[in-house]
Amino acid sequence: MKRMVFAITMVSVLALLTVPVIAGSPGAYDSMVTGKGDPVYDIKAVQDAVDKGGKVLLKGTFDFGKKGKVSIKNDIEIIGETDTQGLPLTKIKGGFWTFNSPLPSKESPPEAPGPKIAIRGIHFDGAVWTPLHFAYTSGAEISGNKITNVIPNEVPFKLKSGETLLWQSGAVFGTRLVTKTKLMPGAVTGNLIFENNEVDLKNDKPQITLGQGVWTVLTWGATIQIRGNVFTNVSRNSIESLDNYIDKEGRGMVIIKDNKVITPTVGIPFPSPSTPNGIVAGWFVDPSGGIDPARYSKIVIMGNYVEVRGDTSMGIYISSDGAVMRSNEILVGGGSKAKGIMQLGSNGLIANNKVQGSGQCAVFTMRLKTFAGSRNTFVANNISTFKASMAHVLLQGDDNLLVGACGKVIDKGKGNKNLE
Repeated sequence: MKRMVFAITMVSVLALLTVPVIAGSPGAYDSMVTGKGDPVYDIKAVQDAVDKGGKVLLKGTFDFGKKGKVSIKNDIEIIGETDTQGLPLTKIKGGFWTFNSPLPSKESPPEAPGPKIAIRGIHFDGAVWTPLHFAYTSGAEISGNKITNVIPNEVPFKLKSGETLLWQSGAVFGTRLVTKTKLMPGAVTGNLIFENNEVDLKNDKPQITLGQGVWTVLTWGATIQIRGNVFTNVSRNSIESLDNYIDKEGRGMVIIKDNKVITPTVGIPFPSPSTPNGIVAGWFVDPSGGIDPARYSKIVIMGNYVEVRGDTSMGIYISSDGAVMRSNEILVGGGSKAKGIMQLGSNGLIANNKVQGSGQCAVFTMRLKTFAGSRNTFVANNISTFKASMAHVLLQGDDNLLVGACGKVIDKGKGNKNLE
C-alpha cells in the first residue's frame, strides 16, 4: 500500500511538472489563438487577434512560412504558454520579421506615439533575418522568449571576399533597417526592455553573416534595458547598442546588465576586423554623436559575463563619452589580437571588472575618428593574471588614470597616470 501511494504521488508530481502555465500576469485575455501549423490559417488568425489589441494568448505551434509576418499597429500584449521552469511551450516557426511594428512614414517623424508592445513566453524558431523588428513603438517589453535558427537574409552588398553579405538578428529596436542612417525622432522611444531571453544565432556561414543578438539603434529618448539574457553563437556582436539619442527633455539611457554572452570562434570581419564580439555600445552611424552630451544617451554596462573565443574578438567595446562599466567578468580565449575592454570614449569610469584568459591586452584605450580615449578612470580592475602578448594595459589616449594593480602598462599617450 505504501509503495502504491508513493507511486501515485510521483505520477502526480510528474504530471504537475508538465502542466503549461501562462507567461506574464494572470487574468482574462481579449483573444486566444491556437496554432494549426498552417501558414494560411496561422498568420491571419494571429493578425486578426493583434489588430483587436489588448491581451492575446497564443497556444501550440504556429507556422508563418518563409515570408509571413504580423504587423503591430495598436497597443498589444502577446503571451505564450510556458512550462513550470518558465521555458516557452508556444512556438512560432518561420516568418520574415515575424512580428513587425512598421513606421507610418519613412520620410517624416510620426505625429503620434507608436504602439506599446509586450511579447512574452514564445519560442521563435527559423525566422528569416529577425523574428522581432520594432521600428515604431513608444515602449516595448520583450521577455522570457527563446530565439533559435534565425535564417540569415541576403542583402545587396558585396564583401571584400566577393561574397554577398548575409544578415541575421535576434531582435531589432530602431529604424536602421527602414530609414538607413536617418534619425526619426519619436519613432522608437519610451521604455525598451529586452529581458531574460535566450538567443542562439548559430549558422553555417558566420564569416559572411552580420549577426546581432539584440540591436538597439537610432532610438530617441529611450530608456533601454538589456538584462538577464543569454546569447550564444552570434557571429558579430551579441549585444549591440548604437546611436541612441536623448530627446529634447534630456531623456535617454542604455543599461546592459547581468547578461551571459558566449561567442563562437569565427565571426564576420565587417565592418571592422574585430570579431566576434561580446558587447558593443556607443556610436557608429554618426560618430560625432558619441562626444556630444546634447545627443548621446548615458551608457551603463554592469554585472555581465562575457566569454569571447575569436582570434580578434573584443569582450566589451565602448565608443561614447561618459560611459560606466563596472563589475563585469570577461574571459578572453587567447586570440593574437583579442582584447578584453576597448575604450574609445572619454570621461568614462571602468571599475571592478575582471578580465581573465589571454590575448593582446586586457584594457585598451585609443583615438579613432572623433573619439579621444582620454580622461578615463580605471579603478580596481582585476587584470593582473591576464596573459598578455603585448601588455595588460595599452593607452593611446591622454590623461587617463589607472588605480590598482595593472601588470604591464604601455603608455603611448600624454598625461596618463598609474597609481599602482
